[in-house]
Amino acid sequence: IVPIAVGLACGLLAGAVNGVLVAYARIPAFIATLGMMVAARGAARWWSNGDPVSFPTGSFAALSNGDLLGTLTFGLVPAPGLNPVLIFLGLAILFQLLLKYSLYGRRCYAIGSNEEAARMAGIDVARHKVLVYTIAGSLAAVAALVLSSKNLTAQAGMGIMYELDAIAMAVIGGVSLAGGRGSIVGTVLGALIFGVIISGFTSIRLDAYYQEMVKGAIIVGAVGLDVWRQKRRAQRG
Repeated sequence: IVPIAVGLACGLLAGAVNGVLVAYARIPAFIATLGMMVAARGAARWWSNGDPVSFPTGSFAALSNGDLLGTLTFGLVPAPGLNPVLIFLGLAILFQLLLKYSLYGRRCYAIGSNEEAARMAGIDVARHKVLVYTIAGSLAAVAALVLSSKNLTAQAGMGIMYELDAIAMAVIGGVSLAGGRGSIVGTVLGALIFGVIISGFTSIRLDAYYQEMVKGAIIVGAVGLDVWRQKRRAQRG
């Protein structure tokens, strides 16, 4: 429970700091989050002296090494365990409901569409941004816990370039980088499409260097398509 609690707390703190920097210090979101990412990786290397940290306990492995029925089998004896797919689907359903049916979701879309209009409507934009970034940091911590549990080790270099994959999945799924448009369902579909593409590259034994080039092309193409859709919508409006 200790590494789980500490990991979640670190993610929550990092997200809250990002939110304060963006909402109150008015630092561009890209710069604030990029700086936090670099600083956090440096802190992880300093704390671990660059060495991997192992988690040999079965209880920590149970976070992500279970089957789809929620059990972890040691030999022939089943024990409680989770599966990353179940965690992913559970969080996706939760946030789809939050974004579609809650005040939190309506405020997210309102601020993303027109921040000044949302402020005029009485929404505390700065406080809501801090909340959004705090939740994002917490979810990043959940992903880190699942990844380290799956590998039974934690390293400062794990997860490098995952942020670009996440951007690609979201944009492919219809999320607008300008804000105000997108859904969890679309993002899940984008993640599935992106995963199929990468799996296909692996199946045909495409070199890793070519895979990175294709990933970059996918990101640029998806963003270009989003910009084109926004221009077309503006012309129709």
